[in-house]
Amino acid sequence: MIYSPIEGVVLNEASIIAINQLTQTPVSVGNTARQLLGRTSTPVAVLRPVRNGVIADLKLTQIMLQSFIRKAQQGTRIFRPRLVLGCSCGATSVEREALTEAALEAGARDVVLIDEPIAAALGIGLPITKPKGNLIIDIGGGTTEMAVICSSQVIDSQVISIAGDSFNQATVDYLRQTFQVHIGELTAESLKIQFGSASDSACNDTPMEILGVNVGSGLPQRLEINSGELRDAISIPLHKISVALLNFLERTHPELVSDIAERGIMVTGGGALLSGIDTFFQDLTHLPVHISPNPLNSVVLGTGKILEYEHQSSYSFA
Repeated sequence: MIYSPIEGVVLNEASIIAINQLTQTPVSVGNTARQLLGRTSTPVAVLRPVRNGVIADLKLTQIMLQSFIRKAQQGTRIFRPRLVLGCSCGATSVEREALTEAALEAGARDVVLIDEPIAAALGIGLPITKPKGNLIIDIGGGTTEMAVICSSQVIDSQVISIAGDSFNQATVDYLRQTFQVHIGELTAESLKIQFGSASDSACNDTPMEILGVNVGSGLPQRLEINSGELRDAISIPLHKISVALLNFLERTHPELVSDIAERGIMVTGGGALLSGIDTFFQDLTHLPVHISPNPLNSVVLGTGKILEYEHQSSYSFA
């Protein structure tokens, strides 16, 4: 996602690229590449250059960023924008340098990195400059990031590789193991968005019909499932997130925990849209839980705030 302090969100694309592996040339980038998931044959491969919050392939990341910048520049006179990029708290110095290098090679004239929990808190409007603890849980696609922020600094953080993509894969695995029906990643994500639930109270018994492929025969098969079954499907990754959160809270200083009990936990990222996720965390921690008013855009809006006094040739990414 790309944000301009003048125009707001100017581009919202998936961080995915389709590439011809024989010629090493891109076939498509962003949302068009995402639609190719499960629909390509050799030599075209659909890849995620950034995985688990860090760069997995530097060259492909450069190509992807360059494509995004060009799309954002259409109709403008911006040639080499200044970029503010959201970065995982768990990224090493080497990984941060790789991200900066990729952005510069993609055409940026200057790059500033900001920890994503800080950016999310700014985007939400939390009073992080005050000497009071705030707990942010950012459930993205590849990672879930937990951070305690106080006086504009990340006091402690934890990043785990369990998030929205894990929910999708858990749904695929569950249907394959339970009903011997295979579905693709896009279908699993659609099920999660429309019918997924993190708590039993948010489930309903209304069945939904899906179309998959029978594992044994290889033929199309229609299947009816309900949200309770989807709840069972994602229970394992949810449990892993819950264990990580409890361990994180256990090591947090009592004074900060007291602040969090007063202010509540703020949940953001695409995973915040999972029905009942607030109830799930509240039942787990016995603390107040709030959902970001704009969970998909919290980070990019926060990075945009950093640029709001800069001139128009600036962009922020998340």
